[in-house]
Amino acid sequence: MMRFIKNNLHGLLFFWSPSGRDSRQTFCDIYKGFILLALFGIFACAWRNTLAMLYLRDIFVISEQACWILCIIYELFLLLAFATATLRRWQDLDIRIPKDDSFGELIKRARFWEVLMSEEGSNEPNEHGPAPADNPAPLISEADFKEEVRKKLFVDLDHDIEEIK
Repeated sequence: MMRFIKNNLHGLLFFWSPSGRDSRQTFCDIYKGFILLALFGIFACAWRNTLAMLYLRDIFVISEQACWILCIIYELFLLLAFATATLRRWQDLDIRIPKDDSFGELIKRARFWEVLMSEEGSNEPNEHGPAPADNPAPLISEADFKEEVRKKLFVDLDHDIEEIK
C-alpha cells in the first residue's frame, strides 16, 4: 500500500515533467490510482448537495458553479498527470514510431496500452535518463528487448522491421 501511495504521489508531483522514465510498476500504480482519484472527484461533485459536501462548500465559500469548475480543473489535472506518466513510461521502453505512422494512431491501438502495462523496461540508460531503480534485471539483451517491443507494437502493420528501427 505504501508503494501504491508513493507512486501516485510521484505521478501527482511530477505532472509537469515529461522527461525521465517510469517503471512498469510505477505506471500501473499511477493508472489505477488516477482512476480512483477521478472517480472520487466525479462522486464528490455529483453528491455536492449532501450534508458533508454542503458543510465543506460553506467552509470554503464555494458556489455550485464553482464546484463544477473545480471538478473540471481537477479532472484535467489528473489527465495531464496521466499523459506525462504515459510519456515517461514510453521513454522507459524507448518506443520509436515508424515514419508513416503518427502519435495519434499509436495511442489509439489497444496493443500500445498492453505493452505499456505488461513489458518491463531495460536497465540500460538511454537518452531520457537512467533506468528506474525498480526495473528488474533483463533476461535478454538490450537490442533483443527493443526489437521484441517493436514487434509487439507494429507486427500487424505492413512495415519492414528495418524501417521501424
